[in-house]
Amino acid sequence: MSGISLKNKNFIDGMRLFEEDRKVDPEFVLETLKEAIAKTYQKHIDAPEAMVRVSIEKNEMHVYHQLMVVDDDTETFDETLDILLSEAKKLNPEAKSGDIIEEEVDFNEIGRTSINVAKQMLKQRIKEYEKQRVYDEYKDKEYDLISGIIKTIEDKFILVDIKNTIGILLKSEQIPGEQYKEGQSIRCVIKEVSKNSKGSQVVLSRADAIFVKRLFEKEVPEIAQGLVEIKAIAREAGERTKMAVYSRNDDVDAIGACIGPRGSRVQAVIGEIKGEKVDVFEWNDDIGELVKNALAPADVKACFYASPMTDPELTEEEIAEKEKYYKRPLVVVVDDDKLSVAIGKRGKNAKLAVKLTGRKIDIKTQSEIEELGLDVDQLVAEFKEDQIRIAKEKEQKRFLELQEEAARRKAEFEEELAANDTGFDETTIEEMDKDKMEEIVDIPSESLSEKPETAVVETKEETKKEMAAEEETVKEEKPAEKPKKQPRKPLTPKPEYKSKFEDFADASKKEETKVETRKRRKKDDEDRRVRAEDLEKKEYDEKFKPVYSDEELEEIEAQEAEEFENSWINDDDIDFDEYEDYYEEN
Repeated sequence: MSGISLKNKNFIDGMRLFEEDRKVDPEFVLETLKEAIAKTYQKHIDAPEAMVRVSIEKNEMHVYHQLMVVDDDTETFDETLDILLSEAKKLNPEAKSGDIIEEEVDFNEIGRTSINVAKQMLKQRIKEYEKQRVYDEYKDKEYDLISGIIKTIEDKFILVDIKNTIGILLKSEQIPGEQYKEGQSIRCVIKEVSKNSKGSQVVLSRADAIFVKRLFEKEVPEIAQGLVEIKAIAREAGERTKMAVYSRNDDVDAIGACIGPRGSRVQAVIGEIKGEKVDVFEWNDDIGELVKNALAPADVKACFYASPMTDPELTEEEIAEKEKYYKRPLVVVVDDDKLSVAIGKRGKNAKLAVKLTGRKIDIKTQSEIEELGLDVDQLVAEFKEDQIRIAKEKEQKRFLELQEEAARRKAEFEEELAANDTGFDETTIEEMDKDKMEEIVDIPSESLSEKPETAVVETKEETKKEMAAEEETVKEEKPAEKPKKQPRKPLTPKPEYKSKFEDFADASKKEETKVETRKRRKKDDEDRRVRAEDLEKKEYDEKFKPVYSDEELEEIEAQEAEEFENSWINDDDIDFDEYEDYYEEN
């Protein structure tokens, strides 16, 4: 029985549409299609618990109804779930009770109505997939800067085509007075990502203060590098933005970096926000100085804490509550003729200062302060002393946090070290060293004095021991009539390369008679050459040993004798002892 062919042109075009336009994985579409077909067949036979398997074989889709083999005399038999053993043996002679028998289903039996149900189910699943995909893609990108193309302009919102979805720019998130056109490219920040029954929604914004902050981060390299930090920002879209910046490097001017050469950087940001004014000033940890900077261009004469005398609505309980979070209301004093400048047009300047500092600010003139009879100098002095106290408390709190962080990291390190422990600790290592030293001490002193060379050179190759023994023999055979030289002072080994074992070995050598170093002889060199050749012959594998004739051997020996006679080693004018003394002195 043939299945449904997947080579149909409409099916292939639909799969390409899902993959390219709607960004849906084709594998997901096929799995969803198989699930929809299975559920459709279950509904067709009115058996939700029926076992159905849908497979794709060689570009064809097949549907199989799976039935469990039961004994013929069973009392609980369901034709949609079970098949009798006698019937199963007709299909498979080796079938037995408990096996699964599959019967392929003819798609013509399912009917067009059921196929339409599968189609609707497939559409619903794909919509859910797209909704979840958009949410997963943008949920971690809130307040990121993004570019898009305006698709639709409505009275209350604008639809913007961003990557893989459509974002919505509400009227309240637009810059007042800004004009938009369909097909226009704009930049926004992602303000909110939500998911509901209708789908995932990405809300964009151009009126948020974060939008201006992201623009400065894009335009100012020092901010991107972390040399300059935007500590606080407040904005009234279409009116003015106030931004406090701080430099982490003494050689970098934070304000100058944001303004740029001839104001190019700040002008680029102003051009993006359609001429909105931007005030950039330096951040200060002293809240009094920060308020003065935030209220610019107004000239602030004094700043101190508000009290029930300056604000009758302010209670002592409210003051105590605000003090816990360092949010106590402030009073600033300005000249009588500068009050309007400090408040700003429609109160925008004072409102931005409140947003930026996070404090309630009461602006009063000098005349009002005189009428209240307040001692401004004393209030300012008390305010500054309290600011010093707060700074110390914050510093101490920060220090304690660093200590807790260090303790936590140390505990994590010790836990990791314990998890990777090999079973050796310092005590075990010390005991092992002590045992080794006891073994060395137990060696008889007679053996050390009689055979010091064996103790020291026991790990060297056998060939080196043979060469050392033969060299000692050659030295004893040297003529005695040659004037003796004074024995050279033995070289002292460097302490960092001297082991404890060598200390014991050297102790046994102190009473040895020093052997003079004499000039090398030809016989010595000849013996060395012969020994080297013998060693090479020993190490050479016998099965690869070359075979020479008598004439070839005589020719080789003659050539070697000639090379040896012409060698520089036979020059009697060379005094090897002189060179050894020279290098010893240097």
